[in-house]
Amino acid sequence: MFRFIKLSCALTIAALALVQCTKDLEDISVGGLQSASATKIINTSHNATDGSLLVKFSEEATLAFEGASRSGGVTRSNIEKLNDVLLGINATSIERVFPVNMNSEAEARRAGLHRWYTVYFDEKQSLDEAAKLLAAVDEIEVVEFNTRHELPTPEPNFERIEVAPATRLATPVFNDALLYRQWDMINTGDKSVNKYAVAGYDINVSEAWKYTTGDPSVVVAVIDQGVDYTHEDLNANMWINNGEIPDNGIDDDNNGYVDDVHGYNFVDNGALSWNKYYPNTTGAKDHRYGDVGHGTHVAGTIAAVNNNGKGICGVAGGDGTRNSGVRIMALQIYSGLSTMGGTAEVIAKAFHYAADNGAVIANCSWGAMPSPGRENDGVYVASRSVQHAAIEYYRSKSNHPNISHNLIVAAAGNDAIQQSSYPAAYRDYISVTSFGVNGYPAYYTNYGPGCNIAAPGGDQQYGASAGILSTLTKGLYENEDNYEYYQGTSMACPHVAGVAALGLSYAKKIGKVLTRDEFKANLLLSVSDYDSFLENYMSGKYCKMMGAGRVDAFLFMMNIEGTTCIPVPRGESYRIDMTPYLADGKTEYKFVEMTISDADMKRLGMKSKPRYMSTTNVFLVNCEKTGSAVVEVKMIAGGEEAGTTENVGGMIISKKFVLVVRDNFAENGGWL
Repeated sequence: MFRFIKLSCALTIAALALVQCTKDLEDISVGGLQSASATKIINTSHNATDGSLLVKFSEEATLAFEGASRSGGVTRSNIEKLNDVLLGINATSIERVFPVNMNSEAEARRAGLHRWYTVYFDEKQSLDEAAKLLAAVDEIEVVEFNTRHELPTPEPNFERIEVAPATRLATPVFNDALLYRQWDMINTGDKSVNKYAVAGYDINVSEAWKYTTGDPSVVVAVIDQGVDYTHEDLNANMWINNGEIPDNGIDDDNNGYVDDVHGYNFVDNGALSWNKYYPNTTGAKDHRYGDVGHGTHVAGTIAAVNNNGKGICGVAGGDGTRNSGVRIMALQIYSGLSTMGGTAEVIAKAFHYAADNGAVIANCSWGAMPSPGRENDGVYVASRSVQHAAIEYYRSKSNHPNISHNLIVAAAGNDAIQQSSYPAAYRDYISVTSFGVNGYPAYYTNYGPGCNIAAPGGDQQYGASAGILSTLTKGLYENEDNYEYYQGTSMACPHVAGVAALGLSYAKKIGKVLTRDEFKANLLLSVSDYDSFLENYMSGKYCKMMGAGRVDAFLFMMNIEGTTCIPVPRGESYRIDMTPYLADGKTEYKFVEMTISDADMKRLGMKSKPRYMSTTNVFLVNCEKTGSAVVEVKMIAGGEEAGTTENVGGMIISKKFVLVVRDNFAENGGWL
């Protein structure tokens, strides 16, 4: 199958007379480009990489192009005008954007991916002129500049993270030495962790871990900088391409990539990398110049290995046993200071790979700064055609039996403006905003239109430890496995991707199959109240702007299960009328009791068990602490008395509910 055509003015297109080439190029005047050709150019050269353009051929031209390449190793195209243009811009090669994967080529062709090519040429050549010349070729339908997306560069806190004894864990869930510092996972308000910490501003994952800790059938693609797959806290949870033999230089599984064992480096077209540092002004290696460990940090939040006595916990990192924890597929789209990092081409390739190799959730902690009021979904699709085509190809696939189609979670952006960045803002993707250790929206977070859900991303205005602690690459401290605090919507995004992975793991465990729309709805309904708190913060600037609310892992497990959640205000005696939560919302039952475990009573600060008020459908509860817990309500179906061996009566039935205790309680529950 056709892969690429190498071009050389001296060798490849020797058959073309230079005089004829010059004449033809004069006919394609840059200044006089016809409007029909101009409309083929779908974006601008702003923030585009030099020396390459993306083109989409017509179906007929693609077939002819491929046919010529198969008939005797032709090293030039069979499109005469294209040959003239390629010679004129000093083209070095023209290559299919999406390599041929023999296992899925038919699907890729149905999606039109085979029609996309990258034209590489002299970097000194004007991009705009080259685009106009290519657009004048009749057989080319689209010309796209190879635009870059930005990877937010955190300013690392280079304090050495000292590993404290596991006995300091506020909640003895797992034995990971640094879990007590992960306020984003379990925030008890411990001032020794951070003096601004406020209890409850976390993702409520410790309760979710009682139901699942992550299943290895769930593969999360970290589309980012390279992931240090040798890290002590990541290695066991890395995805492994079992069809590939490491380091033999062969594409063993015929998927178009050589030695792609844990993923692939689409920037350098080879092995994953994570430590391409460059000297700073003093000559020392510096994370700020080159790789910053961004991908490794993101991966740790999602799936650092839990209960291994080392480092941190991942949201879906398992329980320390071999067959637990979701898997991380490392898809590298940034590498050192390469100008090809984050381009439309490498991003498109990464999504194509994720689709074909089993990823079901994609974490995208990158994006393009939006122009509020000037960018929308239509503009996004029209100006990023190859990227959108690859993402839709990925979304069209179903890489896990418990969800109908693949899912995308993306960072809203760190520009502190009132609109999510793209691709996160696109209506079918989940856009994540960021809050800090005290619950306030992070100073840098984007908010407003396009934003769907909030998660901990850290805010280091309140100290280094107010950031998100996660895994970092080797190199800063010799060859030791590192951990570091970072902040950003880049750090908030993997919390939601991790919760999504946890929910899909639980769906598998209980045998639940959901459509993607059902799954997304359950996720966005699994939130804690935020708006009633935000009404009194900064004059309500962020109210109804941070998404549906703060992500809650435990509520998500309950929503996947189908268990109803009941909101309860903290610190007051509260009457729960059960009627709206049963049957048609009008039927009355004879209740027996509402039971809750002693451990959960203590955790919610309940001094007495729920009391049934016998003349109504009401239970009286008083919870002094925020949190969530399962209660079981027993009632009689059919009569006032339960049937016994002596008396005919009704049947005792029971149903589980979840009490969700929060501050800032709103009359409507404060969450969806």
